[in-house]
Amino acid sequence: MDYIILIRTVRSVQQKENNPIAEQIREGFTNQRLVVIPANVIKRCHALPLIRYLYVTHIGSFPSASHHYVERKAGVPQAILMYCQDGKGTLQLGDSLFPVVQGHVMIIPPDTPHIYSADDQEPWSIFWIHFSGQQTTAVLKSLGIQAGHPLLFVPDVTLMRQAFEDVYACLNYHYNDAGLLAMTSELMRLLSKIKLHYSHFQKHRQAADDRIMDTIDFMQRHLDMPLNLEDLAARSGQSISYYSKLFKKRTNQSPMAYFIQLKTRRACELLDHTELSVREIAEELGYDDPYYFSRLFKKTQGCAPINYRKIIKG
Repeated sequence: MDYIILIRTVRSVQQKENNPIAEQIREGFTNQRLVVIPANVIKRCHALPLIRYLYVTHIGSFPSASHHYVERKAGVPQAILMYCQDGKGTLQLGDSLFPVVQGHVMIIPPDTPHIYSADDQEPWSIFWIHFSGQQTTAVLKSLGIQAGHPLLFVPDVTLMRQAFEDVYACLNYHYNDAGLLAMTSELMRLLSKIKLHYSHFQKHRQAADDRIMDTIDFMQRHLDMPLNLEDLAARSGQSISYYSKLFKKRTNQSPMAYFIQLKTRRACELLDHTELSVREIAEELGYDDPYYFSRLFKKTQGCAPINYRKIIKG
């Protein structure tokens, strides 16, 4: 046999229902792909020019891998590259536990004990490649990978998925020399994309937080404008739903509730320190309808603007 493609039979729904205890599954997922490069082909890789420096030994993908769990107490001889396309999970190396989310690249050095598993509530979808060769250590060093730092972050899922599919497509050459060289070339291309596009996850989170703070600053400088959620999300460069989620995580309020709060705070200052009418204050804060402004003010402060002024001024 020139090559081996392993596709396991997945337990039936009936079998799972009969066992209420969640299983830990190493492989055997619906629509999974799992290919083990045969030993005789690996032996050829050792001898072939260029290919000997870096080559694939295992490759596959596990979509929606519920209960996925792998523990290797002695590691494996190859480096393992995994990419989280969706969902969440964890990776443990020694005593260190690393949370994994969509966009994380996990790279486990050779002979490194490890455990990795999918999240119970949001199981990950991953693709993975085991690779070896004379330049494996150099590749890991170039990416800054070591046992204490196994994660990189590449948020472009489409780019990563296509790069993986380009490696996987080389199986169609049935392991002839040209096909093995193509697979090595595509693996190098995938690694190069990681090198070009990765960022540290903390930096990514900081960048997202910076965009939220930028929109808050924009709100404060434009209290006279009738901004809406679409305007603010567009300024942050994010979708409305993702922007709203990040904003609420940062401030414990929705973007529009926060903006109304800023306007109300400014209204309180104007009511206290100026003689502007309620209509004039409403206009200064971007409200054409003073009655609508008064309703918002009362909802936030517990009393109408005119009553607030009376209370403040005694």
